[in-house]
Amino acid sequence: MFDSLSGPMRSLLARLAFLVAGALVGAALYARGVAGILAVPLAVVALLVIGELYLFAAGQGV
Repeated sequence: MFDSLSGPMRSLLARLAFLVAGALVGAALYARGVAGILAVPLAVVALLVIGELYLFAAGQGV
């Protein structure tokens, strides 16, 4: 299914996946009491940056 999408749509879905993963990691850290309330936004931003670097290295970055 992922291969049938256009390039921009694939890129958008990859970025959305990194955003959701960041939110899930942040929520898990918050639930475990690791970093307090800042865990969610920091994890989202961190995984978005990692995702952008990954997409840039893979040649899919815009």
